[in-house]
Amino acid sequence: MATPGELAALLNITQELDGLKTSVAATNASVDAFFLCTMAIVIYFMQCGFAFLEAGAVRSKHTTNILIKNILDSFIGCIAYYIFGWALAFGEPGNAFCGNSFWAMAQLSDSKLPLWFFQFVFAATSATIVSGALAERCDFIAYVVYSFLLTGFVYPIVSHWAWNPIGWLAVGLTAQNGTLVSHYKDFAGSGVVHITGGTAALVAAALLGPRINRFDPETGESRAIPGHSVPLVSLGGFVLFFGFLAFNGGSQLHIQQANDGAVVANAMVNTVLSGSTGAFTTLLLTRLLRPHWSLLRTINGGLAGMVAICAGCNVLYPWGACVMGFFAAGSYMAWSELVLAMRIDD
Repeated sequence: MATPGELAALLNITQELDGLKTSVAATNASVDAFFLCTMAIVIYFMQCGFAFLEAGAVRSKHTTNILIKNILDSFIGCIAYYIFGWALAFGEPGNAFCGNSFWAMAQLSDSKLPLWFFQFVFAATSATIVSGALAERCDFIAYVVYSFLLTGFVYPIVSHWAWNPIGWLAVGLTAQNGTLVSHYKDFAGSGVVHITGGTAALVAAALLGPRINRFDPETGESRAIPGHSVPLVSLGGFVLFFGFLAFNGGSQLHIQQANDGAVVANAMVNTVLSGSTGAFTTLLLTRLLRPHWSLLRTINGGLAGMVAICAGCNVLYPWGACVMGFFAAGSYMAWSELVLAMRIDD
């Protein structure tokens, strides 16, 4: 039978172990928060990439206009996501369509702040996609309203569908016998972020109409309107390529659990492979179809590969990422020709 001294020592050890567990848990939470915030900062820097790319791709007299739109996406979008966005995306208890609490971050716990920041920069990225499609012709006030609505309402609701456990896409379809028929998986936002922004861009470009002299009024043939700065386009492309590594790798959302590092590394490697394959394939296809090489198309092909790989970058094999980039380049080339045939000026 244990003596009182031995029992006291055992109790002391138990208390120390409990304290150690609490300390380890707190440290792990801090590591995850630091990881998520660091990735979010890099993703936020993609706003600079979009700004450089779009500023270089337009005529010099429209540079200020395109830059102010990118700035608005960040600042007005932040206000919109603060007031409405998080509540609609992750408000509790919510329903299959949207959330309904934490308006203006009321009663939001500190532990959720890293994820709030991460989701905001995703929302800002989705909104910024549209600015390039509307270059040189969108009314300033109209763009302010659009940026507020997409960041504060449209993107949050779509992200709720896919990334909130009770969203209708996340829940999936179940047969009468209880078997799961389909389950939507989008690791880093191919659909949630990029299709949302791309769809808004396509509709807006179609409604606004083309720039003056973009198409021949008699034959309907497209006329090139070259940008004014190749260095800006190149710099913007490289910033975006860099940002996509954090965009996809950071979507793991944590780093201290078993196998987290491998998942993050796999996502980043697949992102580079898909983007590289997409850029190289686009370069070759452009040269085969046209009598010249195209820097802008090559950059866009690389971005198309990185966008396409977002959904499955955490699970695909490297060869699968290369295949994804190849088909993404073909899809990008086909859609580029299709929108021109429809006289849509993207």
